Amino acid sequence: MTWIRSLAFFGILGSSASAASPGDPFADTIAPFLTQHCSECHAGDAAKGGLDLSVFSSAKSTDGRVDTWLDMRERIVSGEMPPAKKSRPSDADKTAVLHWIDARFAAATAPDPGRPTLRRLNRAEYVNTIRDLLGIDYDALAEFPNDDVGYGFDNIGDVLSMPDMLLEKYMTAAERIAARAVTSDDPAKPPQRRVKGSELSGKNSNARGTVRGLYSNGDVGFDMVFPRDGEYLLRTRTFGDQAGTDPARAAFRIAREEKLRFDVPATKDKPQESELRCQVKAGRRRVAVSFLNDFWKPDDPDPTQRDRNLTVEWLEVVGPLDAPVFSAFQRGWLDPKTRGSQRDVVANLARRAWRRPVASGELDRLMTLAKGEKSFEDGVRTALAAVLVSPHFLFLVERDADGKLRELNAFELAARLSYALWSSMPDDELARAADDGSLSKPDVLREQVRRMLRDPRASALSRNFGGQWLQTRNLDSVTPDALRFPGFDAELATAMRSEAELFFDAIVREGRSVREFLDADFTFVNERLAKHYGMAGVRGDEMRRVPVDRRVRGGVLGMAGVLTVTSNPTRTSPVKRGKWILDNLLAAPTPPPPPGVGVIDETSTASGAASLRERLEEHRKNPDCGACHSRLDPLGFGLENFDATGAWRGSDEGHVVDASGVLPDGRRFEGLTGLKGVLGRDDAFVRCMVEKLMTYSLGRGLRRRDRPVVDGIAQSLEFDPTFEDVIQAIVQSEPFRRRGTEEDIR
Repeated sequence: MTWIRSLAFFGILGSSASAASPGDPFADTIAPFLTQHCSECHAGDAAKGGLDLSVFSSAKSTDGRVDTWLDMRERIVSGEMPPAKKSRPSDADKTAVLHWIDARFAAATAPDPGRPTLRRLNRAEYVNTIRDLLGIDYDALAEFPNDDVGYGFDNIGDVLSMPDMLLEKYMTAAERIAARAVTSDDPAKPPQRRVKGSELSGKNSNARGTVRGLYSNGDVGFDMVFPRDGEYLLRTRTFGDQAGTDPARAAFRIAREEKLRFDVPATKDKPQESELRCQVKAGRRRVAVSFLNDFWKPDDPDPTQRDRNLTVEWLEVVGPLDAPVFSAFQRGWLDPKTRGSQRDVVANLARRAWRRPVASGELDRLMTLAKGEKSFEDGVRTALAAVLVSPHFLFLVERDADGKLRELNAFELAARLSYALWSSMPDDELARAADDGSLSKPDVLREQVRRMLRDPRASALSRNFGGQWLQTRNLDSVTPDALRFPGFDAELATAMRSEAELFFDAIVREGRSVREFLDADFTFVNERLAKHYGMAGVRGDEMRRVPVDRRVRGGVLGMAGVLTVTSNPTRTSPVKRGKWILDNLLAAPTPPPPPGVGVIDETSTASGAASLRERLEEHRKNPDCGACHSRLDPLGFGLENFDATGAWRGSDEGHVVDASGVLPDGRRFEGLTGLKGVLGRDDAFVRCMVEKLMTYSLGRGLRRRDRPVVDGIAQSLEFDPTFEDVIQAIVQSEPFRRRGTEEDIR
């Protein structure tokens, strides 16, 4: 979607006039319009923006060029084209052209709900789902790699791939999580596993009867699944073939990490036992004994001093030694006094984890695994690990219907809804509405949305949608120049991010208009951020709500986090800030710059002679740059009263800041207040919110076939819709409630 479309619908479409004749509408209406208003700039090899309209000589010649004509439509509607300085067409001429475009490409833009790509849970969704399923906090952000981003979000099915490495991590995670969720150990009788030396494995070693000798530096050990986080005892019996001046030296290792070194002066006739008590995380780990100081001197006169080796008689693990801490799942579902049969427990677990009823054959396979274990708990733990590596857990599965358009079933709808609003699985109430089929009723669906937005789990919207929409997630990686901005540090960055999340959360929970994202009379600060903003009277690290002067703060455009992530390390960037506004407030991304374009002069001589604004205006004179920069720069100039970390300023490197701007359609504004006014006076921002939230909620990029739905939702909303109003309209829409026939979702 483009900015032009986002700025659309200023009333031009209200007219039903048409200048086309019944004969040949293209020849009578379109060709004259192109000749009079477009061909001067868009014809031949030197056509601006690479758009050569001279190739269109008839309606037939437009075949296959739907995107070009839809983009033209948007530019005409917005008033950007023809440019303000050129001859302007009448409203009747505009309407005739727009009606022709709509009729010509109606088939290509007809609504279709689409078929989203099978979507894997991203890291945040995985963490939240494990929390709500089992009551366990699992640090997937540390264990799993970063998720790829598509269309601005990391929950897009097209980019959430499943490489082999990630699958292995899921398998390891399933074992660790299952071990934490279900424990059967008794601290009075801790499990003990002893492996004799001949059964250990490792390089530079050989078995000699029941023992294993290490003839060079290396280790011998075995793999073990530690059932839960806890304290364990490692014990071994060893002796050395002593040589040289030092005794044999060994170490305990867990997962290749050295835990304790110890000397082994013992000999074969009197071996020694060594032990280590330590904390170990749940999961599969290799436990080993290492030989650290091999010695070999074949020419020593004393044959007993020629070769130092280490022999391991056995290696043992005992534990966990501490009392178990039962998970919420085990306390609620595995109490021997109240639990049902093992089959009932596994069936309920799989139904919740897979977000749908479980077929009898699926349950039979899980029970085959469970019955192979010794105890009730062991069987449930094994079944749980299998449930967590199933595609039905790791992916949001929606069945296809042989290419036919169909309604989502209630379970698929519940999953779409819960992952859109909570980034997590359906809770019991939502699951019951899916079970009895009532969720498919519009009124019930509407009430569930209202309830879920008021639930604490809806804070996921501020972190996952809001943090990516506003790009304040990127504060973790920005590095403003320390010499120019010595006040910026990790503590300030954390406060900036918290401000954006708390502000977003307030808009949602308090039923405020989404237009308050552009201009509000409050924000959230702590002492550190208040000092950065020049606010007095705020003490302590706790974030709290404060009133603001709307001329210098209020809304996302005055937030230091947004202003910092849209700057360069050493200075502000009107281009980046303008692009951020186009992308995130107007849904109007610009194309990437053409190859080989120049950059502005950054030398101290240049910055002393001319302001950044003056240098950008000079840069814009380049014909290859002007088309996009005429849209980018004016918006960014409106934020030039903020430095690269969002602090207020009146001058920049000795030059008085000029924060005025002129948009392509001729509208003028002055500074932050004027920019807020320009963005808030029409429907562009609301339409952008619809696009962004629909993309996030569907987990896919929007296509031209989604355009009528987006337009319809935007036009149906009041001028000041609440966040809930927008979400309700999206959830009730066809793309959200139905699965279409079109595989290409681009």
